[in-house]
Amino acid sequence: MPLTLELKNLVVDYGIVKALKDVSMTVETGSIVAILGANGAGKTTLIKSVSGAVKVASGKILLDGEEITNSEPYKIAEKNVMQSPEGRMILAGLTVEENLLVGAYSLKSLKIDGQTISKKQRTNDLLTKVFNYFPILKERRKQQASTLSGGEQQMLAIGRALMGDPELLLLDEPSLGLAPLIVKDIFEILKQIKKEGKTILIVEQNAYQTLKIADYAYVLELGKVKFEGKAKDLIKDEQLMKAYLGE
Repeated sequence: MPLTLELKNLVVDYGIVKALKDVSMTVETGSIVAILGANGAGKTTLIKSVSGAVKVASGKILLDGEEITNSEPYKIAEKNVMQSPEGRMILAGLTVEENLLVGAYSLKSLKIDGQTISKKQRTNDLLTKVFNYFPILKERRKQQASTLSGGEQQMLAIGRALMGDPELLLLDEPSLGLAPLIVKDIFEILKQIKKEGKTILIVEQNAYQTLKIADYAYVLELGKVKFEGKAKDLIKDEQLMKAYLGE
């Protein structure tokens, strides 16, 4: 089942600097929720606090009502939460396919309707699904991942996260540094992933493209939620888009 995420009064400190200041938000099951804002607004800190990569000073993170605040990243991954990080973090010495298989490390065999689906079968099924989303990765499956273009590496980073079969997908700046046509392709694929019932939390600087696919959005400024609302309403607010989102 897709997962609901709740953040309650999150505070994250970097020494004397408060990166997040009393941030609360909800990511409803099966929705795309966008976190928008300028550089330094606290977007990446927020998503890293959910994945366990950054520790929270106070507040709570709840996944379907269960508290996961400051859990280790591998324990959060075991709860079907996967992150595609900013900067892609491609494993340069491995092929495209090997990078994807790394994403399947936490998979276990499953029992559905009395039938056991092995880890190997699940891995093969997910690999097929990722190659359907990103046909270029199938073409380049035996190629060294470091030789891919920026757009292809971003597709690989998202594909690797999908190999963990997440119910909640965390995306950090998936459009960063990419050509507009590639960005459009990636956002179309995110819409397909949502149609399959997944929940997506996306951190982005490309406000306009993100709001076109999101259900709800939060705008951060200096670590605080400055605005929130339905994406279809925020995208029509010209003053907001100009003042806070640089559009």
